[in-house]
Amino acid sequence: MPLALTLPNSAGVCMLLLVSNLLLWEHVASKPTGSVSTGDLYDRVVGQSHTTYNLAADLYYEFDVKYFKSSWYKTRMPSLCHTASIHTPESREEVHEIKTEDLLKTMINISHAWEEPLKHLVSAVPTLPGASDKMLKIANAVKDKIHVLLAGMKTILSRSHKEVEKDAYPVWSGLADLQSSDEDTHLFAFYTLVRCLRRDTHKTDAFLKVLRCREIFNNECF
Repeated sequence: MPLALTLPNSAGVCMLLLVSNLLLWEHVASKPTGSVSTGDLYDRVVGQSHTTYNLAADLYYEFDVKYFKSSWYKTRMPSLCHTASIHTPESREEVHEIKTEDLLKTMINISHAWEEPLKHLVSAVPTLPGASDKMLKIANAVKDKIHVLLAGMKTILSRSHKEVEKDAYPVWSGLADLQSSDEDTHLFAFYTLVRCLRRDTHKTDAFLKVLRCREIFNNECF
């Protein structure tokens, strides 16, 4: 667990780190192309993505331990993640066939698709019976980290003079279930979100590491 989540006033610490990281990306993006190495940029986004995935996994674990119920799991079909329509490589061979710019766009679209549901996920944490401050801090940290990660990936993509198509990501439609007064429906919607969040942050982390290996180490880091 990142140290900031265990320190007093951790919300303030996280906010300071978020602002600092955003200002850093804005500073990097405004510099001439050769001022900051692409290797340094990849190191930063990989660090952000790895931390984000660990936080998402912690959030899933916290929910699973306290709220998972076989009653609503057995009576419902697992829902598709709202990002399922975004095609991602399913093998190492397929990853290597995709251009760097296209894979970056895919990860940016996935991260964009999480901005809205994460806002509602954070708001929904206090509605869970007996929800801990720890869960809320983790959820907020994931939301902030993905915001910073998006800025970093866009900065890298901008160096190839490519842009992400606006609104190229799928819309999340699970708000009604997340806000349902039926406890099982509410919990299952929350479970679907944290399960998919763990899945997508893991993908982003894995693909960014592949790209860093490709672009910085000429595929000689495995």
